[in-house]
Amino acid sequence: MPTPLTSGAALFLDIDGTLLDIAARPDAVVVPPDLPGRLAGLRDKLGGALAIITGRPLAQVDEFFTGSFAAAAEHGAILRDGTGKLHHIAARPAAFAHWLETLKAETADIPGVIIEEKDVSLVIHYRQAPEAGEKLRGVAEALIAESGPDVALLPAHMAFELRPRGAGKDSAVAWFMERPPFAGRKPVFIGDDTTDEPAIALATALGGAGLHVARDFAGNPQAVRDWLAAL
Repeated sequence: MPTPLTSGAALFLDIDGTLLDIAARPDAVVVPPDLPGRLAGLRDKLGGALAIITGRPLAQVDEFFTGSFAAAAEHGAILRDGTGKLHHIAARPAAFAHWLETLKAETADIPGVIIEEKDVSLVIHYRQAPEAGEKLRGVAEALIAESGPDVALLPAHMAFELRPRGAGKDSAVAWFMERPPFAGRKPVFIGDDTTDEPAIALATALGGAGLHVARDFAGNPQAVRDWLAAL
């Protein structure tokens, strides 16, 4: 288990697989009733230097955790600073409608596949249809290849995300660390996915700590929640 935070830390937290247990569907996650209050209390103890860094849309962050936390939504494409002001780092790609139409057609006969529409990106979830992973990767890669250099494919746990370039969880952490109340503190980032690795590496490079749920919390989000509660 990692050592406790110091009062000079800035804490950055992923949601799925980190704060919350992974569910079969994105809309099936369960938020422990005491978790929002614990996070709010911890944010106050850190002088406001706590932010949610997630691939989910900002509306879902606010649905799960009341209190308008500082946040980086959609992998940093949409940022909310410590004052509540919104900053849009990336816009919805021009190919979005074409992506959506194609993906719906390609997955219509694959039970269990979910196409999630976000503000600036589309996600193909295949946790309930793992055998379709390679086919879906091919479809996603073809769409990205024909859509120009300003878009990218982001593989994740049992999902592929088609999104604009120019945002990432590491760049989101860097953005926060240049602004109050995060500036001058030691960043601590906790995540679980391949999409979290750049932010984990950055937090370590900045003299803080990059923590991975599998490596540092035995792969158990409950251990993350227990660690946060103990703080």
